[in-house]
Amino acid sequence: MGNPVFVFGAVWGGVLLLYLLGATSNLVPVNVIGLSLIALNILSAALFYVMLAGGRRKALISEQQAMEYRQGAKTYARILFWLWLLGSCFEVYIQRGFPLYWNYVGDGRLYTDFGIPSFHGIMNAMYLQVVTVLAYLYFMRPRKLYILMILLLLCWPVLMLGRGILLSAIIQIVAVFFVLRRLSVRVVVTLLMSALVAIFLFGYVGDLRQVVNPFGYLVKPEYVEFFSALPSGFLWFYVYLTSGMSNLFYNVETLQPAYDFRYSMYNLFPSAVKLWLGLDQRNDLFVFVDGNLNAATFYSGYISDFGVVGAFFLAAFVQFCCCLAYAQATKGRPWGIFAYAVAFQILIFSIFYDMFFLLPVLMQFVLVMFYCLACRLRRRLFNQ
Repeated sequence: MGNPVFVFGAVWGGVLLLYLLGATSNLVPVNVIGLSLIALNILSAALFYVMLAGGRRKALISEQQAMEYRQGAKTYARILFWLWLLGSCFEVYIQRGFPLYWNYVGDGRLYTDFGIPSFHGIMNAMYLQVVTVLAYLYFMRPRKLYILMILLLLCWPVLMLGRGILLSAIIQIVAVFFVLRRLSVRVVVTLLMSALVAIFLFGYVGDLRQVVNPFGYLVKPEYVEFFSALPSGFLWFYVYLTSGMSNLFYNVETLQPAYDFRYSMYNLFPSAVKLWLGLDQRNDLFVFVDGNLNAATFYSGYISDFGVVGAFFLAAFVQFCCCLAYAQATKGRPWGIFAYAVAFQILIFSIFYDMFFLLPVLMQFVLVMFYCLACRLRRRLFNQ
């Protein structure tokens, strides 16, 4: 269930079904070009999966090897945790508080104002890796301490009013679960309950920023009572999930590409460099159906640069990397599992944003690479 084909297909197929409900006024008609692009990339994901990981069973590792992996993961988590904690405390000190505190005292600053540009992205990468490693340690050998630490760490995005980072942490935990555990009725129920809690928290954190739900005006009359009877998180989720696909269908037939890598690689520039160079904050040429909804799927930058054909190949490249990470994860190696947790997040978020070419996400891959190299170097020295 956690393989890249299922994840990509389930996300895009599921959102398409929600889209066809037409519950909000910003959803434009589905067109053939956009639908064909999605279908072809689902097929490309299946092809890469068969090439790299298809038919392979998850590797069995010895108890001795499992113990070595756990010890290495603990060391990795300790180092990253202290670096993240010191760095985050420094940010809080420099900015005289954090977004939830600013909201309480009426400071006036927004949650987007928190953090030192670029440095904050590195801190987020470390934070997500710490949460991922703790999930790995728990699923390898359940301990209440790991659960307690994960729950405490999940409070951090709430303090930052950062729903995105909260969802990223939860999704990477789920990715580790899918790699290490098998599904059962109890597990499915737990996942469903966790999803409901995530939706509730997503809406709650969003409501802290607003007096009323800002997307209420989009709901069509026949769905007003339906959404009014549910926690606000359901409307938040519906709008965020479907608005990107709406912007994709709205632009895919008419947009004239720039034919360079300006938009695809925009997020590879650190925030500090963007500010210094005065670069535009937009990373695509899309015209939004509704100006309040700027999600446009991971295709937006690719289409803006190279049109539909180029978008297919760039998306296929991202899928290839995700399938490669999954192939490493099935071998039972912790660095492969940590890398696939990031890839899993990229596939999940592909419905509304390109996470692959985002520096904090790529930084996680860099951290995993250093961890992998350190483990291999230690093994060589120990064997000698």
